[in-house]
Amino acid sequence: MREAALRGRLCAIQWLCYTVCPDGCLPRRWRLYPVLRLGPLAVTSYSALLGIGLLGGAAIAYLAARRRGLDTSCVLDAVLAAVLGGLAGARATYVAFNWGYYGDHLARALDLWGGGHIWQGGLVGALIAVLVYCAARGVAPGPVLDTLSPGAALLAVCAWLGCFLDKCAYGIETYPGQGLLWALSLELPDIYGIRVPRVAVQLMGAGWGVVALAVIAFAMRRARSGGLVLPFWLTLYCAGSFWLGFLRVDEMPLLAGLRIDQVADLALFVIGAVISVVGLVRNKERAIT
Repeated sequence: MREAALRGRLCAIQWLCYTVCPDGCLPRRWRLYPVLRLGPLAVTSYSALLGIGLLGGAAIAYLAARRRGLDTSCVLDAVLAAVLGGLAGARATYVAFNWGYYGDHLARALDLWGGGHIWQGGLVGALIAVLVYCAARGVAPGPVLDTLSPGAALLAVCAWLGCFLDKCAYGIETYPGQGLLWALSLELPDIYGIRVPRVAVQLMGAGWGVVALAVIAFAMRRARSGGLVLPFWLTLYCAGSFWLGFLRVDEMPLLAGLRIDQVADLALFVIGAVISVVGLVRNKERAIT
């Protein structure tokens, strides 16, 4: 019975991977490259990589829960809550950032399949959903969030790779003689298909995501108390995401001269850093007493 329940949860996660965002979480005008067609269903490279990230993250969370002696059913339910909350948060944030358009097209604001999501809002939505779930189940959120953190890091890497294949989050144009920027460039398209040498921001983001994943994987093996792995990853990952924002030219509203997603990166960085420092200080005090 328990194994059947676990299989049911994994099937639900898999279903969400390929039905929540069948065209990838990108605006419709961004012509994506399908990698698989099953009748009328076209699975794009972005959707496929998001699916890999979600399923891989769920598998990592399941294995980490078993290794830590946590309830695997509870952890997989938390994954489902995170996916649903993340989707809602990502879409709500995108609509808020582009309210000038959606204010006149309210019906499209709820069109999840129409594309347009912001990962920072998705992270906040996922976090809120997991915290609500843990409160409803009477489970301490710290160990659960720690267990889900590597999956979130893997999903971030897959999202960057998906953008590389589907020409979102593209970088600035570069020219010979620009030194490091030219060395970091490839001939890549923008959303309109115009191919020119530009900074391969997507690959840099994926590389930074791998570094962050490796660091928190090491931290998980050494952490003695729950709840600090996620803020530590948040601090590290958002620092890189913020600086990469200076190399991006895809459309995004500005606030105080910064891309609004950079402002969100900066806010999440500060929150993660504060929680990490406070948690480390408290752990040190407990160790002394």
